[in-house]
Amino acid sequence: MEILKLKEQIEKYIPYNEQETSDKELMLEYIDKFEDVLTRKNKMCHFTVSNWIINKDRTKVLMIYHNIYKSWAWTGGHADGNSDLLYVALKEAEEETELNNLKLLSDGIYGLEILTVY
Repeated sequence: MEILKLKEQIEKYIPYNEQETSDKELMLEYIDKFEDVLTRKNKMCHFTVSNWIINKDRTKVLMIYHNIYKSWAWTGGHADGNSDLLYVALKEAEEETELNNLKLLSDGIYGLEILTVY
């Protein structure tokens, strides 16, 4: 998948609220403005993924302890040049949990959010 396909997916995404609407607009602007939004070389903004891992009954959520931020969090990570963010999400979930039988609830974007990281 190339960056243009990712851009198309984001364009088709219907935001859940005003914050997602704003974040969607900024993400599309960043894709047009920067050549390296998929790599950490871009210190201003780059794409990452996050996952919510739930059990079959949807009654429990798997969290991991984030050593840098010293808090519990969902799994995820940096795109590191890969525009197939769904692939990146599954890879990160498997790497961080050592689970290998994860199944997707959806094959599209579930949510958009711009996070500030220090």
